[in-house]
Amino acid sequence: MIDSRCGLPCTGCPWKESHGCGGCIETNGNPFHGKCPIAQCCQCKGLTHCGECDIMPCEALYEYSYLDPEHGDKPQGKRVENTRRWAAESGKHKWHKVLLTDSGWYSDYTEFSKRTVKQGILDRFLSMLDKPAAQTRVLFIPTAAHRFEYYPAAGACFAELLSAGIMPNNIKIHDIDGTLTLEEAMAFDVIYVTGGNTRHLLNRVKEFKFDEIIKQMVYANKVYVGASAGSLIATPNIGEPYDKETSGLCLINAYITVHCEKGTEARTDLPLPHIPLTDNQAVEVRWDGYEIIEG
Repeated sequence: MIDSRCGLPCTGCPWKESHGCGGCIETNGNPFHGKCPIAQCCQCKGLTHCGECDIMPCEALYEYSYLDPEHGDKPQGKRVENTRRWAAESGKHKWHKVLLTDSGWYSDYTEFSKRTVKQGILDRFLSMLDKPAAQTRVLFIPTAAHRFEYYPAAGACFAELLSAGIMPNNIKIHDIDGTLTLEEAMAFDVIYVTGGNTRHLLNRVKEFKFDEIIKQMVYANKVYVGASAGSLIATPNIGEPYDKETSGLCLINAYITVHCEKGTEARTDLPLPHIPLTDNQAVEVRWDGYEIIEG
């Protein structure tokens, strides 16, 4: 039942009866504690709740849902999960095409002669496409590979798109700089974000508000592929769980570590599940959860 704008359930709230609060929907965005900026934002946009927003979670909802270890959601991101479920149940934003890989679907980034294809991951990518690979248009983002040592990894990511049947003239290379419009981005079927320096990538994404473009593409069921850094920015945070400066896209409500050895134990000290990805693994993410794929 939809009973709030932000996804925090009003039903059963101890303040509801004691303070005579009707909730943010019934009170037109003015619950017992005063004007709620989240509710007001939804109402100004004509939205029933945050899940209907094309850039959800925004910075304000992120702060409510992820940043406060004492008064925030337990587990983290519960409001985000609730509003995503509401949006999917109503037929809006029922997205299911996010593929977060450790290192794409090549088994080796650096030595061409040693490369083999991780078929399970490649097959999952191909199954996400709505058209033949040869007709698929890809927006290729190598922004994380901003130093010489990262160039081979970015090159391998480009090469693996070709190995999947994507035509070279259907791949647009874009280094995030604020020049790409949403309309131009939406003309592509896939956005592929490579590995490299995760902090540099996230800073550029935020500086040019490219996170809004990514989310709108994902919610329109464009395919998002992340490799290493491109996967890490899709999580709630690339640093400490309650650090606003390193907040991520929240496409998956779990934390990921890449390039792990097989058998690495998941961390238990985080406020959400932890996924230690190996070279042979990827995570398929949908609005309602995720699945670990073996290559």
